[in-house]
Amino acid sequence: MNEDIGKELMMLGGTIAGFIAALLTVMEKLLDIQNRLSTKKDRKAPAAQERQASAPAASIDFFSAKPLRGTSYLLMYETGVIVAAGLLLNYVGLTLSRHLESILFLDMTGTALVAFLLGPWWGAIAALLSNSIVNWLLFPESGADVVIFPWSLVSMTGAIYWGWMARQAGFQKYLRTGRSSALSHAWFLYIFGVGGAVIMSIPGTFVQAALNEHSIFALNPAVADSLNARVLQWEQMVHSYIESLFGLTWGEHVGWWVVNWFQNWIRYVPDKTMSAAIALVVLKYGYPLFERELIHGGPEGERPRDERILPLVLGLLYAPSFATLISSETYGDGAYSPLWAMPWVVILGGYLYLRYWGANDSELSDARLQRAERYARALKPIGKEASYEFCRRLTFVTLIASLLFALCLPVLLMDFYRVTFKFFCVVYGFLLVVHLVRIAIAQNISVARADG
Repeated sequence: MNEDIGKELMMLGGTIAGFIAALLTVMEKLLDIQNRLSTKKDRKAPAAQERQASAPAASIDFFSAKPLRGTSYLLMYETGVIVAAGLLLNYVGLTLSRHLESILFLDMTGTALVAFLLGPWWGAIAALLSNSIVNWLLFPESGADVVIFPWSLVSMTGAIYWGWMARQAGFQKYLRTGRSSALSHAWFLYIFGVGGAVIMSIPGTFVQAALNEHSIFALNPAVADSLNARVLQWEQMVHSYIESLFGLTWGEHVGWWVVNWFQNWIRYVPDKTMSAAIALVVLKYGYPLFERELIHGGPEGERPRDERILPLVLGLLYAPSFATLISSETYGDGAYSPLWAMPWVVILGGYLYLRYWGANDSELSDARLQRAERYARALKPIGKEASYEFCRRLTFVTLIASLLFALCLPVLLMDFYRVTFKFFCVVYGFLLVVHLVRIAIAQNISVARADG
């Protein structure tokens, strides 16, 4: 009952957020039209003065406010785009997995994309948003919070591992080479796939123990029976070996952990390997400008540094899940409380590290502004093309039409907020896909012109 109420409140909040988002988007387009009309009046100045003023204005027209011009531009055209693409990839992967009943989940493909580009903290934030909100809303049964929320530990662990590995020089060298050898690709799949499965299977085994579940392989019955028999043999071997060292109690306990961790690792290997590979393909083909700036560090060759506010944002997002898990009766007398508290250790350690050993605010602000100006200079010529402007105006009219439809729904329907929530999910989902594809095409054209 409480679960249904929680989802109803979430849908109500999503409906309101979607309505406000549509309204703000329309207002933004109207302000953009007003700004264009005002710039046309300014063109009456002499041509020489116009040429002198156009050079510095080319990188400022995209910014909404001067004090936050770099931050606001990056939130809209860099961080927002990458996180939205990550959440969409996670959603598509999970939906396909559920409908096709595949052994692959692929619900961390977008998490890998965000971690590759923005680093471990943004990757963990995207993983938590995807697992605690998207997956929770898609879960059809009651009690979704105590079933879905624990797996956020696995998602955040994978995001931090992938983000940390993507910050290493070997990953940059691997992407910088245009024609990498088969050995280099095998290295990537081994480190990010097999290695990621090893790391993520550790919290996965703990969560499995908390949920009182066992590893399940989606194989045909003959192979499954054979594998189960082999697993029983392994378990007996582990029991007998540890029993001789530590005694019977330790043997039974540790044997279960070792065997289940091994099963989880085997089960995770294809899923995490394919997730990392698909994410890298999307990165290379879809967002080459992000690759140049965020992975290779732009002209200076220095990757963006993490801000110390990011661990705090992650903690703020994790707090509702932590409160739900710590107060749930499903996990008994709180024996698994240290498990749910482990993210706080990472969050606190990350904040302290960035606070005392990270970059200072002035360095971060200058780097953001320079990166935003490079984005604006690279993408502004694309925005002036007729096809790009056609899509922008069509999107604007579609948003106005969707807002008018939403205003009419209360008159026609009784279950207003649920229908409106789904309405905005469909409309904004399609428009989000178009927006992400449009940005990907613009980046590819911009990079191709710059290389040419």
